[in-house]
Amino acid sequence: MAQRQVEAIVAAIADIYGAPNESGMLCCTLEAVNAGGTDVSIQVMADSINISPYPYSEEPLTRLELSGALEELEDMELELVDWDANAFATVGTAGNEPVDVARLVDETFTKVLGCDAGYDPRATTEDLG
Repeated sequence: MAQRQVEAIVAAIADIYGAPNESGMLCCTLEAVNAGGTDVSIQVMADSINISPYPYSEEPLTRLELSGALEELEDMELELVDWDANAFATVGTAGNEPVDVARLVDETFTKVLGCDAGYDPRATTEDLG
């Protein structure tokens, strides 16, 4: 896990877990380019993350486990919300600490979406309300 990326993700999602998100409708989209040159993104909301594209036909929680993305996050409670094979996956993260969600996002970028260790996440936040 790259500390630089985790710190950038923590800073990017801070409003999602703070007072600016009283409505609960803020969404932070983190984007990167994976090792194959494909644009990938993870959207973070107060109680979930959405992985897009989700390039697998395998159930997302199983993929996170088998890829090693959850190896250092064994105490996280995750719930499968919705997914469409080869399109997207929404995973519930309610009740987890923001720093753990940031670590999950980082691990997902590298171990599920194929970003190399030096990837550079870009973030934008919008109010979906």
